[in-house]
Amino acid sequence: MNTHTRSRFLALGGAAVSATLARPASAQLIPGTSYQRQIFIAVCAPLSGEKSELGAQLYNGARQAVYEANRTVTPLEAAFGLRSFDDRDSLVGGISTAQFAGDDPTIIATVGHLTESVTLAALPQYANAKMPLIVPASSADAITMRGYRNVFRLPTKDTTEGQLFAQYLERTARPKHAVALTLDGDYGPNVAQGFAAQLRADKIAADTVVIRAATPDFADAAKKILALDTDYVFLAGNTAALGPALLALRAAGYKGAVGASQGFYNVESAQKYSRELGNALVSTSMPPLQKVSAVNNDLSDLRASVGEVTPVSAFGFASTQLAINAVRRTGAADRLSLLHALQNAGSYDTLVGSFSFSFTGDPVDPNLYFYTIADGHFKYAGSAHSSSFLI
Repeated sequence: MNTHTRSRFLALGGAAVSATLARPASAQLIPGTSYQRQIFIAVCAPLSGEKSELGAQLYNGARQAVYEANRTVTPLEAAFGLRSFDDRDSLVGGISTAQFAGDDPTIIATVGHLTESVTLAALPQYANAKMPLIVPASSADAITMRGYRNVFRLPTKDTTEGQLFAQYLERTARPKHAVALTLDGDYGPNVAQGFAAQLRADKIAADTVVIRAATPDFADAAKKILALDTDYVFLAGNTAALGPALLALRAAGYKGAVGASQGFYNVESAQKYSRELGNALVSTSMPPLQKVSAVNNDLSDLRASVGEVTPVSAFGFASTQLAINAVRRTGAADRLSLLHALQNAGSYDTLVGSFSFSFTGDPVDPNLYFYTIADGHFKYAGSAHSSSFLI
């Protein structure tokens, strides 16, 4: 899943808070119809700069969710609208957009941000505003470890991804000795830790090899792995960082099986590293939506609106849908009542699955989906556990 764009913050050279853009409201209302009231949901994402394409995917998914909701609303019900804010994928932008959203009394929830660092920077602002924050993209453990009760995350967090991958591997292959390979950056170590810890807990030998991101020596990492006489290597990281390590591993003579975390669920992996990956399992929070009959209509309409449905657009749709469904089920009319609905009102169906949340804000029953690569494309292989969502 290519939602792991967790680049560290780079100083903006003194860019002022006022440079952050607040986009105009987008209501998607039916022309000529009056409504009892209107509820706004904010989308905070990079709508300009290097990650603007991903930010646009997130916004377009959210916009389609609002449009779908308003197609069936009656004049006696609340209609929904969006207010979008450009965080520019910066810490300054994240904090300021959170302030803008929090100061707008018509906004009942926020969907955002795209990256870990920006989300973490903005968390205190949302907490102060008692704003429900629905996290559509980042799986970083830290986001739900700060103790904020207003955060609700859809993707499966990193440590849990590693654990679920290990459990699935035990059922399908059961290696004798596995190695988790990762870089010491902000995405990968927690996935590797969860993977290795789960295998060891289940009496399977497992080690972790960590490459220094500042001075990566892929040949040395390959040498260490070969010395461990492993029969399974799990790549815990993203394609750009660990693709070269995979090449070095194969060049050093490793012929065993490999698997990869959702940082490898992207076109680059499927096309550039398909030979080295072979029949590797690649995990992701993105379900095979084409196999879920219950979401056919929403998926078809989203595709008609945005073209190719990406994980980012799908989770942008689902995050917004979550807030809308909670309002409709409980009649929530303000932030506090929506917080209560998300914390206590059971499970909500969305485009990417059904969600209820633990006290930390992570899904109560997280799932993971596995794919292999065939002819340059991802082919669905299975899920961490069965569910009524995917039949």
